[in-house]
Amino acid sequence: SYVLACDDLVHKDAVAPISPYLTEFRLENGLPVWVFRCGGNVIEKRTCMVHLQNTAYITYTLLEGEGGRLEVQPAMHVRSHDDSLAGPPEEQYRWTGVEDGFELYVSDDLPVLKLVWNCGECGFQMKTQRLDNLRYRIEQARGYDWEGSLWSPGGFTGELRPGKSASLTASTEDWEKVRALSPGAAFAAELERKRRLLRTAPPEAREGFPAELVLAADQFLITPIGRTADQVRAHAVGDEIRTVIAGYHWFTDWGRDTMISLEGLTLSTGRYREAEYILRSFGNYIHNGLIPNMFPEGRTSGLYHTADATLWFFHAIDRYLQATSDWETLEFLLPKMVDVAEWHLRGTDFGIYIDQNDGLMVQGQDGYQLTWMDAKVGDWVVTPRRGKAVELSALWYNALRLLVEWLEALEDTRTDRARYLEWANRCRDSFNRRFWNSEKGCLFDVVDT
Repeated sequence: SYVLACDDLVHKDAVAPISPYLTEFRLENGLPVWVFRCGGNVIEKRTCMVHLQNTAYITYTLLEGEGGRLEVQPAMHVRSHDDSLAGPPEEQYRWTGVEDGFELYVSDDLPVLKLVWNCGECGFQMKTQRLDNLRYRIEQARGYDWEGSLWSPGGFTGELRPGKSASLTASTEDWEKVRALSPGAAFAAELERKRRLLRTAPPEAREGFPAELVLAADQFLITPIGRTADQVRAHAVGDEIRTVIAGYHWFTDWGRDTMISLEGLTLSTGRYREAEYILRSFGNYIHNGLIPNMFPEGRTSGLYHTADATLWFFHAIDRYLQATSDWETLEFLLPKMVDVAEWHLRGTDFGIYIDQNDGLMVQGQDGYQLTWMDAKVGDWVVTPRRGKAVELSALWYNALRLLVEWLEALEDTRTDRARYLEWANRCRDSFNRRFWNSEKGCLFDVVDT
């Protein structure tokens, strides 16, 4: 990853930010805006990234004052997000001037970073420098290695005059894409895209703080990269592949997180088509009655060690149907969900099965964390919760009742609805009897451990 204009970095011994001239920060249409006051000059800084591109634009505009000479020193870090904050050795940084701007090469397994500087009387002063002893505050808060450095090739310079802007473009795309949009056109395109998102949102979510939430939700809806077979399968029937990323930048997409958040990220924001794509995508991922727990970074196949993600899938489908009445999608998914129920009844992977005596769900296998309490340190599963966890049986009951409703709604005569209703009733009766802790007036977390 490349880090430029790192206003949030401070010296490891400092107690105040490096930028004492910062007077204001705000979001406009989901895009960040900084305001700096230096003497009689007020400078506004804005950033945006082009949708579906690895291209960032940073602009500086003089709002007040006579202006003068502006110098922008990019400080960069090239590394995997889980590598050392020291970065690669300084001698690996290769800075080259080309016709359209500049290129930074570090290694063959990383893309070349292209930079373009647009400003009145543009210039560049070559002065390589390593900025050491920097505190990465987010890493520090998470308990990670937090002291590191950045590398700078020098400084871009130019004249900044009233009402005028200077722009720095940074991209790992090819030069044709970098040249396709000017900084002004890139900002205009992103603002138009965000306006479209708000137009599709419910009326009460198109202004103020609710609108900011709609725009924030957009960051987590992605097209996964590298799953070629999945994309081909989706495109063959006229669909797109979509998923929810669990959290930048340490996590990819997780089944549990996707199904729990689908309602808020897509249905509450009016993005019903993308909700459909997500449900259909995960319907195609089902294996032995389970949807993936996660997709490891850099891999195209998922890991299935989860007992609850598939049950949350039932919940997400239910919310989707309530919002859209899309029975065609239910027709596509229903045979898969019946198969999910059958796998659970006869037993599936990781010791996940339904107890034939009381109808409650059992889970547990050495070395795996299968519920939402999924902390693991090395080979140590911190909270295994093996046995019958309270929320799993509740979710299983919900899944069975929904399955019965869907079979009735589609008038499916090939499947024995009464059988699933009987299992649901058995689970309900056992749940009320087994999980209630009358002594403490609450539910047991796990029984039959």
